[in-house]
Amino acid sequence: MGNKISIIVISSIVFGAFALLYVNAKHLWQKEQYPIVIAVSKTPLSSPFYVAKAINAFEATCVSVTFEPVIGGQAAFSKVMNGEADFGTSSDSVIAFQSLLYKEFVSHAMFVHSDNDVKLISRVSANISKIADLKGKKIGVTKGTASEYFLSTLLALHGVSIDEVELHHFKPEHLNSAFVNHVVDSIAPWEPFAYQSAMQLGDDVIVHDTKNLNTLSFNLISKQADNYDVEKAKCVLEALNTAIDYIALHPKKAQEIVMSELGLTPDFIAWVWPDYIFKLALNQSLLLSIKSQAIWINETQMMNLKDIPNINNFLDSRAMLQVDPLAVNISL
Repeated sequence: MGNKISIIVISSIVFGAFALLYVNAKHLWQKEQYPIVIAVSKTPLSSPFYVAKAINAFEATCVSVTFEPVIGGQAAFSKVMNGEADFGTSSDSVIAFQSLLYKEFVSHAMFVHSDNDVKLISRVSANISKIADLKGKKIGVTKGTASEYFLSTLLALHGVSIDEVELHHFKPEHLNSAFVNHVVDSIAPWEPFAYQSAMQLGDDVIVHDTKNLNTLSFNLISKQADNYDVEKAKCVLEALNTAIDYIALHPKKAQEIVMSELGLTPDFIAWVWPDYIFKLALNQSLLLSIKSQAIWINETQMMNLKDIPNINNFLDSRAMLQVDPLAVNISL
């Protein structure tokens, strides 16, 4: 009897020791995770974030992530600047606009780009068969975003002055209703709003061919970062890199994740997916795009700035250099 009790006691001690060792070892091999909030624009451009969440890519990094869904990169930018989010997803156009207003933010990397995400849509009944026909027409845009820059570029290429059209400014989610209700003759929305308008009006819609006119990128932005913030940015980019690899290897599964997250249809995914290139980068093309847009904004918006801020100051390569140094190619 005494031997049995001794064996039980010894077994309990050994089991307890192993349990304690396991807990301590687990604590050692697990990375400390910093809780962060990311303002994520509700668009397929944000697909790497949705995929990263679905495949638990953030769990292998140093960040524990909460998503704050928003409509548009401008809203995401505001969340970051207001301190409601640590990071956000914003287009290069938003970065250009805000670089003339704010001095305390950076882009850590772009994670996707598309040459056909922003589109020009008009009604057949408005008699806009070519871009020159926009003269005197009412056009809906979202001020301070890729929508407005896209339209200005399109008009300039076809010899139409911005003063020759009647601009109406709407939040991105309100562009479609303004178009459907004949408040405007044409709109310059991004996806999924372009698709929604095209489907809703059917045969009375013209989706003008503007592919390759303007490349829009989506970027991971934050306030200007100290070393502590760079570490968190690095971990977010690591998870995005894992997600981007997954998208390349399992495109159908990735599309299903995005459709489920955003409530999208297979037809819509087929409409936009071929235009998207998912890849982490911080390169010269991004820098030049932001610079050219900032120059345009200053000239056309008459902000009365004597000098445009140094756009180089709004790109922070430290996190990307740790994740994929070969993807960094900027002359700072």
